[in-house]
Amino acid sequence: MPPAKPALKSVKVLQNKQQLCSLRYSRCGKLLAGGTFEGTILRWDAESLTEMPPIKGHNGWVQSLAFHPDGKRLFSADSWGRITCWNYLDPMSQPIWSVADAHNGWIHSIANSPDGKALASVGRDKILRLTSAENGAAMHTSITADDAFAVAFHPSGKFVVTGDLKGLIQVWDAATGKVARTFDAAAMYLKDRIQDVGGVRCLTFDEKGETLIAGGSKPKSGGFVEGSLQILFFDWSTGKLKHSIVGTAATEGYVQDLHWHSEGYVMAVHSGQPGNGKVFFQRPAEAQPWLTQAGMTNAHALTLHPAGKRLAVSGTNANSAGNGRPSGKDYPGNFSPVHVFEMPE
Repeated sequence: MPPAKPALKSVKVLQNKQQLCSLRYSRCGKLLAGGTFEGTILRWDAESLTEMPPIKGHNGWVQSLAFHPDGKRLFSADSWGRITCWNYLDPMSQPIWSVADAHNGWIHSIANSPDGKALASVGRDKILRLTSAENGAAMHTSITADDAFAVAFHPSGKFVVTGDLKGLIQVWDAATGKVARTFDAAAMYLKDRIQDVGGVRCLTFDEKGETLIAGGSKPKSGGFVEGSLQILFFDWSTGKLKHSIVGTAATEGYVQDLHWHSEGYVMAVHSGQPGNGKVFFQRPAEAQPWLTQAGMTNAHALTLHPAGKRLAVSGTNANSAGNGRPSGKDYPGNFSPVHVFEMPE
């Protein structure tokens, strides 16, 4: 018999009544946190997986989360333009600081610098903002070329990288806020007669900072927004495309979140239609994933525990109304079960 394919082992499915936009393990490994569509941050004890009191204080969707390396602070950003810093282990957590108008409207993504001193954020207002992690003060702002969906710091901390709707990846000097160079991810964008679709949806680096990894879609149409999943791997020193992963079905949609594993593969989730989605592990030079875990409708976020033994993935419930509101017993409102897995040996 052929050897069994590697698989993730289910530990527990965390049920809740809300939809999640974001999901992250704390760097200390004690907490699993999820930002919701209802303006709260759900918390679970990472070991026992018991639910803790939620953090409240946002009015809009909590689109992005970032943990500070000090093991105490959590940063959150919402769809109304607010960024807030919390003591995330406090049972009744209150803001350490909060900036209500950090952006003019929707914040898509935030990232903490490797040294923990700065927080980068991008949003629909075409602004890259660097914020002091200590007090929330603006360090400097820059204008991105278009609506930016993703932001990440280079492991050196010297550069911030943003990815926008039209597939332009801009590299910014973190000290000055000036553009240093660009990468071409236009394969992730489609100008359609109905609407522009696509864009760089997530960014990360390998552990040495030698490869920049961008996730998104290869759009097929702008009407029903169809496209196959796509991941691009760029050489950081030359800017050249080294590898690409492109899916096989137009229903796969977007790579919504990804993480580089130190053993040489990318871990990613995608969300498509109708009710399409999965988590998969794939090496850049290989044509197929070496691990695929289906059964998670519209997977939106994944996070690896710092110990490397557990992976958490958020999806969407099956047979939902699609708008988060109940519309009868046959079409329940949306919520986001969180699947916690053990990593394969």
